Amino acid sequence: MENSNKLHYFVHYLDDEDVYSALEKYWIDMFFMLLHKENIDGSDWICPYYNTTFSNGKKMMDGNPIFSAKSTKKNKIIRIIQESSENADLLSYWMNSTMDNRSKNELVIVCTLHNNNLEKIKEIIISWIKGNLKDTK
Repeated sequence: MENSNKLHYFVHYLDDEDVYSALEKYWIDMFFMLLHKENIDGSDWICPYYNTTFSNGKKMMDGNPIFSAKSTKKNKIIRIIQESSENADLLSYWMNSTMDNRSKNELVIVCTLHNNNLEKIKEIIISWIKGNLKDTK
C-alpha cells in the first residue's frame, strides 16, 4: 500500500512543473518496479512512449498521458491519463487500436491518483501485459 502522505505531494501537479515532473517519475518508477516484482523483462519497454512536450520543450502538463510505455517485443502500449483528484476515485480502462495497428494494442487507463486505485491499476497493467485483460468497451 502506498503512503498517502507521498501521494498528497502530487495534489497540485497541474500547477507546478516540478511536481508534475516528480509525478511522471513516480509512474515510471512504479511501472518498472511492478515489472520487476512480476519477473517481467522491462528492457524492451520504451518509456515515455508518447511525446508530452511542445516544440519549445515546455511540458504540456495536462495529464494526458501522465505515463506511457511501449513494448517493442509485444507491440503493446500503455497510456495512463491522470485526472484531477477533485474527481474522487475515478478509474476506468479500455483497449484502443492505434493508427499504425488495427488490433487493440493500446491499454488506456483514466484515473485519479488515490491509494485504493493504485492496486487496481497495477492489476490491470499486469493482466494486460500477460494477455489476460478483458476489454470494458
